[in-house]
Amino acid sequence: MGYFDGRTALITGSGSGIGRATARIMAERGANVIVHDLNRAGAEETAELVRKAGRKASVAICDVSDIAAMRNAVAEGEKQFGAIDILVNNAGVPSDRCPLEEVTEEMFERSMRVHVKGTLFTTQAVVPGMKRRMAGKIVNISSIQGTVGYANGATYNGAKAAVLAMAKGWAKELAPWKINVNIVAPGHCLTPMPMSKDSPETIAKKAEGIPFKRYAQPEEMGYAIAYLCSPEADFVTGQVISPNGGYTII
Repeated sequence: MGYFDGRTALITGSGSGIGRATARIMAERGANVIVHDLNRAGAEETAELVRKAGRKASVAICDVSDIAAMRNAVAEGEKQFGAIDILVNNAGVPSDRCPLEEVTEEMFERSMRVHVKGTLFTTQAVVPGMKRRMAGKIVNISSIQGTVGYANGATYNGAKAAVLAMAKGWAKELAPWKINVNIVAPGHCLTPMPMSKDSPETIAKKAEGIPFKRYAQPEEMGYAIAYLCSPEADFVTGQVISPNGGYTII
């Protein structure tokens, strides 16, 4: 028996990185998974990992900020699996990494559209089913940038802080329906996003500023997410877990 036997998780942006690691971990613990991503090849690879773990998987390919498309993905998932018990709002785009004076309206709108709009309206689509069942687990993936802020990261800082703040409000709002809402705010992690921006030498240099002297593996974020979605966290809501190797204590 696994923590998630008989439960279904929708994990946005699970075609790679933290989302894929979370899907695999949850499948190994019994969950069926709706794999969402823009990248079909990546999503299909994740779905295959879920199936190899002995669980069912479906694939939803759409832009997380497309409200109608995400509502349809949720409806199809509920039709196929009977319910969506767990929602992990993981889909995201990289930080623009530029000085404040160089931030463009396009940068701002892209970050807010994917992180904030996508998270809000995907949650809105899933919540009615959770309310009917008087149960549900929601985890928003914020970032260390949403808790302490980084220089040259205005749009990403703001979007990830909003993702965190929304979750805290939802935790209060949805508690009467026994729906837990929590946040994971990853620190430096070896996912495609930072690896597409930084050279191995830059990553090694940044790692020197972390007490453990290394970046996290995606699975180390996935374990935190899985905990918050498990029965072990039934009395945990509105909380932030930030696996960051001690970076924030320096």
